[in-house]
Amino acid sequence: MKTLRKDINKRGLAALAILFVILLIVPKFSSYTTLNLFTRIFILSVYAMSYDILRGYTGFINLGHAVFFGGGAYIGGILFKQIKPSIPVFLLAILVTVLYSSIGAYLMGKIALRKGGSVLTATMITLALGEIVRNTAEKWRSVTNGADGLTFNIPEFFQNRYLYYYIALLFLIVMAIVLKKFIMSPTGRVLLAIRENEQRAEFLGFDVEKFKLISLQVAGIAGGLSGIMFGIFNRFANTELLSTNQTINALLYTLVGGTGTLYGGIVGTTVVNLFQNFLLNLRSIHPIFERWLIFSGALYVAVVLFMPKGIVGLWLQYFENRARKIKEVLKMESSTSE
Repeated sequence: MKTLRKDINKRGLAALAILFVILLIVPKFSSYTTLNLFTRIFILSVYAMSYDILRGYTGFINLGHAVFFGGGAYIGGILFKQIKPSIPVFLLAILVTVLYSSIGAYLMGKIALRKGGSVLTATMITLALGEIVRNTAEKWRSVTNGADGLTFNIPEFFQNRYLYYYIALLFLIVMAIVLKKFIMSPTGRVLLAIRENEQRAEFLGFDVEKFKLISLQVAGIAGGLSGIMFGIFNRFANTELLSTNQTINALLYTLVGGTGTLYGGIVGTTVVNLFQNFLLNLRSIHPIFERWLIFSGALYVAVVLFMPKGIVGLWLQYFENRARKIKEVLKMESSTSE
């Protein structure tokens, strides 16, 4: 069994190394459109992983998660609009976004995660809070420019699309490591226990509400940071980034990739965005491909029906079954030799 695990780990590391090398040389052989597509995937993957912290590891469905993503985009945009865009302003935007996300997540948690409330009630409260923030941003035209959106300049350092591709890739790697460390920490283990059986975790003496608040804050900060990066990438922010649709996108990314796997967020984001891009490229063949949402919906239905654990979940299940079979064979061989 140990040999099998080492073999799987070696293969996994080798595959990651090859993938990393490929991603490093992609800009050398890619068009401008492909470069933008991959940059978008890197940023949205972090957003998907932030959502998986809640849905996959805490068992909490937050329909207002886009509040953090859109908030980060708006904070960066407003600061770049009011102050000359520069790296210090970018760092200020990160600081403000972390404070905004942390406070926002705390308030959202305190309202939605009250003792005695049902899961459905908490979910609907987050939906209502998200809509309140979106409507506020839409009405506050003097700051956000309302539904028309906010266009802004970005620091010169980020204007080179090739350089920003590598910055987005580095952002994804760093955030994946940080979030993985969080999941593997004692706090992350408690969150898993809460997801599996909240009453048992409470019976063991854990403050369930406190740990859910921590989870919400970590996910909110990660979502907010991805929002800053997305805003810089588009040089634009609008209220759509705060909408429920944006939250649903994160939910669907994790469903396709695999809920509760963290890296499933990366896989799901990649598959969905590549699929959507492929369909849009087929518009010249037939106008129906402009309605890519129909085909995306079919993809999600197929995943839920035939791969409920997602792509990564299915992959992990394959190795678990393989390890179980090897264990059974070894047990039979040892019993025969005796």
